Amino acid sequence: MIRTLGNAVVFQLGWWVAILSAGWGEAWLAPPVLAGLITVNIWYGSQPRVMTLVVLAIGSAGLLLDSGLTASGLLRFGAHPFAPWLCPPWLCALWYLFATTLHQSLRWLEGRVWSAAMIGGIAGPISYGAGEALGALTLGPSRSSALLLLALVWVGLLPLFVRMAEQLYGAAAGSHLD
Repeated sequence: MIRTLGNAVVFQLGWWVAILSAGWGEAWLAPPVLAGLITVNIWYGSQPRVMTLVVLAIGSAGLLLDSGLTASGLLRFGAHPFAPWLCPPWLCALWYLFATTLHQSLRWLEGRVWSAAMIGGIAGPISYGAGEALGALTLGPSRSSALLLLALVWVGLLPLFVRMAEQLYGAAAGSHLD
């Protein structure tokens, strides 16, 4: 219970750091802070090696997804140190931190596909919308169409990611990883 609550608190702290630092024009701050929070989650996780694999797999999938949404113009960011079609480093770091929640604070969604779809379809767009309201990004070409598309993406994405994490942890239970 302590790990679950701690994981949720660490993620929320990281979300605020990422969004506020980007919104305030200090986006460079988020990646090192979130790297520290990811390390804390992995260190205190029940299976650190497996969590590392989950973080790498799902975090990378998320950054590819958001880079695709950025390239399509659905997500737009201000100052960006890399190619404008890539999601910025602070958002990449946030994806890796999010991956730490899937078998911890979001573990209750395992085996509950419809609940995960509903939570994803609601929480995903709310998160991006809040990020826009705090100045971290702009949704386009129209806010309402972007939020609708994000809802549709997250309806499928959260159940998929929960299942991926569950399978990686399950496979590790039968092996020597942890």
